Amino acid sequence: MAFVKTRIDSSLALLTLTDGREGNRLNLERLEELSSSMDAAFDDKNVRVVLLRSNGPAFCLGMDLERLMANQAEKHLEEAVSLYSSLLIGIIEAPKPVIALVQGDVKAGGVGLAAACDIVVTADDASFELPEVFLGLIPANVLPFLLLLRMTPSKARYVTLTGKKLQAEEARLCGLADEVFPRQDLEKELKSIIKRLMRASPQALARIKRFTGEMISEMLRKKCGEARKELIELVNDEKVAAAIKSFLNGGTPPWFVKFRPEKSLVE
Repeated sequence: MAFVKTRIDSSLALLTLTDGREGNRLNLERLEELSSSMDAAFDDKNVRVVLLRSNGPAFCLGMDLERLMANQAEKHLEEAVSLYSSLLIGIIEAPKPVIALVQGDVKAGGVGLAAACDIVVTADDASFELPEVFLGLIPANVLPFLLLLRMTPSKARYVTLTGKKLQAEEARLCGLADEVFPRQDLEKELKSIIKRLMRASPQALARIKRFTGEMISEMLRKKCGEARKELIELVNDEKVAAAIKSFLNGGTPPWFVKFRPEKSLVE
């Protein structure tokens, strides 16, 4: 089955990630398919707005680590990371607004995918999480988009250092989400946002994206290049690779320690 299902409805391109029950995990082939689907929507003269959504309980749980470790060749890693960054930069530089509809969990690379979209709408039971540090990794390919688009450096440090799961309203306060709605209101509120975009001049929307995008595109490309090198170095580290394999087999990395202080931390 195709990873991305596209439907055009009243000038809206609905791109649905079809493996929501398994987390819509990303790999090289899926990134290629999503990039192609996005480009087709951007090139379609009948499309005014793009909506990215999932068909299951998770929006996107990031990279498929099992596939990644099975194809640990540096060229494969570099291609996957490069394609991921190119996809996100393409969303930012595209002339049409892209909305991410986040229901359920979004983790790791999925957070970056949502963050690159122009508008992030979430259900009130959605959550955002960057848990890479527990595996000895860092969200290097996500951080440029967080820092240049959505979060302050101090807040980005907090959520990546602690790996804390942010509930929808916490994510909105951090800048990861733009709107949070109860599930029963999600359809109505999402339509309201899209109606406003459909009333706007396509040329004006494209100019806004170009004008704002030009300010950050050069820095994004530079930082994404640095992120690619950082991730390849980490994944090729023997301790990190062993920790990932242990996690995939249901174990825990060797650096996990139990924290049991003898005295109270608060006087």
